Amino acid sequence: MAVDEKVISKKEIDEYIRWHYQPDDGETSGKGFFEILTGTRKYLSGRRDITGTYAAGDTLQFLLDKIRSKVELTFSEKLIELIREKGKKPAEIYKRADVDKALFSKIKGDKNYHPTKSTALAFAIALHLSLEETQDLIGRAGYALSSSIKRDLIVRCYIESRTYNIIDLNEKLMDYGYDPLTNKCGA
Repeated sequence: MAVDEKVISKKEIDEYIRWHYQPDDGETSGKGFFEILTGTRKYLSGRRDITGTYAAGDTLQFLLDKIRSKVELTFSEKLIELIREKGKKPAEIYKRADVDKALFSKIKGDKNYHPTKSTALAFAIALHLSLEETQDLIGRAGYALSSSIKRDLIVRCYIESRTYNIIDLNEKLMDYGYDPLTNKCGA
């Protein structure tokens, strides 16, 4: 870890949270997947409901088939692809992510490995990904960054400011009372 890496102050994080925090308004909370699909157009634009149609074959099966046809690389496959694209060595990335070799080997060896959200985010930080790239990578593991979760906002603050210092990020998360992305945290 380079000594001259950028850090973000607690004041800057507080300001970022103040401007970006959006508490959950409860509109979709408590609704199941099917209820959202069959609900009003605001959840599934272009579709009246799951039984009504705008075009031939516009059914739940049609939607599921469309989803299946768009299945892309898994988290593990995308991670390895990103490491190659960035021209980095795997050891450099897992060390920068503050992840141990055994865990990285598990991820690399099992294309269907499902990391924790924290581990997925640590790799995004280590790869110096943009917010959009981060959302794509962690989305492949089933996660998202939310504007209604302050821990996610702290991570977003680091990503959007291009401050890819995992040690500083972990320390700031702990300052706010959250678990760090990695267990090593400055050790």
